[in-house]
Amino acid sequence: MEMERKLVAESPVTIAGITLIPVTKLLLNCQYIGGSIACSGTKEPLSVVLVSQSTKRAFNMSGEEIPLDQLLQQVPAVREALENLISQ
Repeated sequence: MEMERKLVAESPVTIAGITLIPVTKLLLNCQYIGGSIACSGTKEPLSVVLVSQSTKRAFNMSGEEIPLDQLLQQVPAVREALENLISQ
């Protein structure tokens, strides 16, 4: 049995000058059953990063603001997504 867990920064979406970076949790479970392999997976939204010209903020799915620094440590791909936005 193998379980894989990842925190992922999804593709940014820009609307009216505001960019949203969704952050999701991916779970993939594969196991052997009677000589076959069965796999299942889930994708769960965790948070969103809001980027505008004046600010960068992160929110959990309840709408509460969370420390962006903490999210950057947990999900390094968010830092990469932010750097890509700056270089555009």
